[in-house]
Amino acid sequence: MERISQTGDRSPSYHAGPSARISFRGECSPITASGRDRTHPKPFLTFTVCATDDQRRLEAVLRTRFDVARGLIRRLKRPGCVLVDNRPHKVRDPVASGQRVELFVPPTSASSVRPESLPLSIIYEDADVLVVDKPADMLVHPSGVDGSGTLVNALAHHTQKQGVTHTPGPVTRLDRDTSGLVLFAKHPHAHHRLGVALGAGKVRREYTAFVHGEIQPPSGVIDAPIRRADDGLTRRIVSDDGQPARTHYRTVERYRFVGPATQGPPGGVTRLELWLETGRTHQIRVHLAHSGHPIVGDLMYGRADPWAPIDRQALHAFRLTFIHPVHDEEITLVSDPPPDMEALRTSLVKDPTV
Repeated sequence: MERISQTGDRSPSYHAGPSARISFRGECSPITASGRDRTHPKPFLTFTVCATDDQRRLEAVLRTRFDVARGLIRRLKRPGCVLVDNRPHKVRDPVASGQRVELFVPPTSASSVRPESLPLSIIYEDADVLVVDKPADMLVHPSGVDGSGTLVNALAHHTQKQGVTHTPGPVTRLDRDTSGLVLFAKHPHAHHRLGVALGAGKVRREYTAFVHGEIQPPSGVIDAPIRRADDGLTRRIVSDDGQPARTHYRTVERYRFVGPATQGPPGGVTRLELWLETGRTHQIRVHLAHSGHPIVGDLMYGRADPWAPIDRQALHAFRLTFIHPVHDEEITLVSDPPPDMEALRTSLVKDPTV
């Protein structure tokens, strides 16, 4: 059912401080993008037809060269969504070498998401993608019970001010009480390409967590399938009939409690860095609890920790790496640990033997 294997592959070290590093991978096509709705004058994708695509149907060029989803190509058949040399063009018609192609986001039905003016920490934004540093106690998107106060509500307001009617869609997600970086796509083409990359394991999501005890081996992979628990809609469990789930981890620091041993965590506390090979609901929390090292403050999968100066699970998505969906650049973003996790760290004494 469960496999914890040791590995010598160390994840990148923890960074305290937000930053963005962009590196180019290979040669980029002469493409520009804006991620605007068709009501905005800018296209979401612009390119010049190369010689090898001369006299090919435009829809074939879009599928094979730019990985445009078939569903989006069908929507581009609507009037005004495609211009070739500033003239309307049908996606089924051929294009010629040297022609300039511009694609505009097709109009969509009115969104049911209500724009709300909420505090929003955007650490990266361009015409195609947007990354938000989510606080704890906030949902990523509306649910059946909570239809407001989410990141999506806040982003609907943010993009509305920019004159964009298409609300960004989440590519990655975090639990309500997990803080950190969340990736959004600003138009359907970006969402499709990032979704494909996520499914192929090409979006790297790294976390830091404080857990009970001393995990052994100090670094490794937790390989244990996960499924929904029988007693509810939210809780997950490790089970042989679950979906494959793999979590990589490494020990960063070990701590001991300052104060009477009877009031602190038995076995001390360990700070881990983790990265997901798969993305099951609650995966890190379930894997660590199943391994006997629940996250500090995790009431669902662990226990109450009255000694800890934090009122939620001590889990933060601190680093995100992805390939830009239009420009094929590798982008790495890093988020500061939030104040409650810093308070937890400073309440403990580092074990000098680690």
